[in-house]
Amino acid sequence: MLKNKVRRFSRELKYKGYCYDVVLDHVLWPNKKKLKRDLIVHPGISIWLPLLDKGRAVLIKQYRYGAGKVLWELPAGTIGAGETPLACAKREIQEEIGYRAAKWRKISTCFASPGYTTEIIHGYIAENLAPVERRLEQDEIIEAHIFTLKEIEKMVRQKKICDARSLSVLHYFFDERKKR
Repeated sequence: MLKNKVRRFSRELKYKGYCYDVVLDHVLWPNKKKLKRDLIVHPGISIWLPLLDKGRAVLIKQYRYGAGKVLWELPAGTIGAGETPLACAKREIQEEIGYRAAKWRKISTCFASPGYTTEIIHGYIAENLAPVERRLEQDEIIEAHIFTLKEIEKMVRQKKICDARSLSVLHYFFDERKKR
């Protein structure tokens, strides 16, 4: 029978990054075997679908180094130390797209890739948006674009949105709309 518990004997910090660390853990696995596991320790992200009204939303277009190309995505941000996922979303919406949302609703929580990272993706719907001054970080080159929800659904079908974080939130959102 599988158990949820793994006993960690030790942890070695192998790399300290700006938004994640890499560690080597020595563990006792549920089958009683002693193993080594590499792990990316990440604080998690908040990602949201910014709804301008019932039929339009904002997507962003930005270069992603890991993908080696420009991607269409939902706005998102890394959760800061001591910050809640919702506080992160409220901070980042202004930074990335220049809006503030009066209404926030959590729609999903999922693991990014639990085989090797602790990163959790917290998905939200942001509504009742009001424009504010945009405050991009120095490494962010982001274009914000407004699309109808039908256009966004088409972009998903045509695989023009290929970011798993965005796709997870959009899946929950469109699935929820179909059930109404």
